[in-house]
Amino acid sequence: MSELTPELFRKASGYWATGVSIVTTCDLDQTPYGLTMNSVTSVSLTPPLFLICVDNKSDTLEPMRRSGVFCINVLSLGQHALSNGFAKKNPNKFEGVEFDRGVTGAPRLHGRLMAIECAVTASHAGGDHQIFIGEVRAITLPEVEGAEPLLYFRGGYAQVLS
Repeated sequence: MSELTPELFRKASGYWATGVSIVTTCDLDQTPYGLTMNSVTSVSLTPPLFLICVDNKSDTLEPMRRSGVFCINVLSLGQHALSNGFAKKNPNKFEGVEFDRGVTGAPRLHGRLMAIECAVTASHAGGDHQIFIGEVRAITLPEVEGAEPLLYFRGGYAQVLS
């Protein structure tokens, strides 16, 4: 049995195949913020709720707290570069990125598989992250018929095998 370390925990978590999303929000001046995330979970059907986890050191955390909204932009296969760009600290993440604003005002990225817009209903401390629960306000289904999701598995991108 291995000693439980942060490295082992991260490696083990990598065996949980997930979809890749960019969670976006805005500050009160409508400046967009976002980060790449795979810690996204549906919580409830009635009311429709989603859960996301944001690192306490993320520059997206305070704008999300203040605006009280977020959008889960589920990425399509081929959006690796976009995912990588939003995974790093960078004040210009939205430079050259096309988006519009949905009903919550949070950015909906163009080319995504789908968008799930939420209003924050609760937040909780969770170790080195903040856990946000959001009630779904709008869903935009795939822009492209037959589009495939961008997946993450064992520290790298993966593809659906048919």
